[in-house]
Amino acid sequence: ADSYARRRPGNPSATPSAKAMDDSLDDGLLARCRRVLSPRRMLQRGEVSGALGDLGTFLPDVVALSSVMGSALPAASFVFFSGLWNLVSGCLFDLPLPIQPMHTVVAVALTEGLTYPQLVASGLWLGAMFTLLGGSGSVERARRCIPVCVVRGLQLGLGLKVFSTGAGMATRERALLTHSLDGLLAALLSAAVALALYGDRKRPASLVLFALGCAGVARALPAPPSLGLHSPLAPVPTVDAADWWHALVRAALPQLPVTLLNAVVATAKLAEDLYPRRDTPSVDAIALSVGLSNLSTAAVGHFPSCHGCGGLAGQHQFGARTGSSMALLGLCKMGLAVALGPAPLLRAFAAFPPAMLGVLLAVGGVELAACARDVRGRCGFVIMLSGAGSVLRLGTGAAFLISCTAAAAFRLAVAAAAVRAAV
Repeated sequence: ADSYARRRPGNPSATPSAKAMDDSLDDGLLARCRRVLSPRRMLQRGEVSGALGDLGTFLPDVVALSSVMGSALPAASFVFFSGLWNLVSGCLFDLPLPIQPMHTVVAVALTEGLTYPQLVASGLWLGAMFTLLGGSGSVERARRCIPVCVVRGLQLGLGLKVFSTGAGMATRERALLTHSLDGLLAALLSAAVALALYGDRKRPASLVLFALGCAGVARALPAPPSLGLHSPLAPVPTVDAADWWHALVRAALPQLPVTLLNAVVATAKLAEDLYPRRDTPSVDAIALSVGLSNLSTAAVGHFPSCHGCGGLAGQHQFGARTGSSMALLGLCKMGLAVALGPAPLLRAFAAFPPAMLGVLLAVGGVELAACARDVRGRCGFVIMLSGAGSVLRLGTGAAFLISCTAAAAFRLAVAAAAVRAAV
């Protein structure tokens, strides 16, 4: 990753403590790993607190996918490899770059019913795409080929679908309140908490609701799970030609522009803004990291993931400043997955109160759809709404193709009008 990183001059006005935090990467990978994995550094209050900053996104995704897909999803492998790449990225970049499930793939899996082999295929497709883009230095050229309004249309449509799925899950139980904290009253209280804490980064609603949901899990399970040593590797599934095609059209192609814009370009820019005295990774380094992580472990249980811009902002807000926070989080995830194994994790996820999980999903849907607020201009709105409507009716694959076709048609119309005006 060093060969792709941009060097930035030091700031002579930095305080000694800031300089100690912003150690140069010139001393090599092994020395950097020792620094990142130092217990004294990992257990600083800011790093411990910052490690929790992105769990509000990660945990609801894991619980929701496990609830919908059941035993077909290798939950322990999902958690383990997320932790492994937390650890690797923390050591490579020494920045609090998160590992987040790709939200478009999550949304498609929840609302359009991707199978596990199709999830594996989508991870391999995306891994190959981002490895090629990052390794060839083509990220910026690829990003310019896809209009922002196309991306926002997909996000708006998927956000609405996820919100609808969450609302249905939250109101499925008609009893007022059950022993496991499910029911209409629990849904109303969860929605009130989500509204009261919406936008509060120091007390994120997702973490509060997850903690309440864990109380429901504790009431539902008769005894705590037993600990042991379990293999984190999921069996490699059989992926046929239809799975490869559905994964490409329904998940990988719609996810590609979203990740390019929100998890590569935006993350690189935010890292520069947050850490101006640090060596921050280039867009190509981040794309290569995303590509290699998915390409190497998607077949054995790693869910398609990326370095999310929102996760970086959340972890910084909670106090993380170095890769040690990610290393700590990664070690905890890996230890949890190996100690519990797939069956206890699935039982715990299945016992999570649907009322609270539905509200978490609805909040996630709102956040995904709210990305569309930056679209400007009549043409941009038409393309965005065409894409969103197509997602709701036809699915993400068709919506992506329709949006790209509409954007190309508008470009040709503008070019033709310019030629006529010149004549």
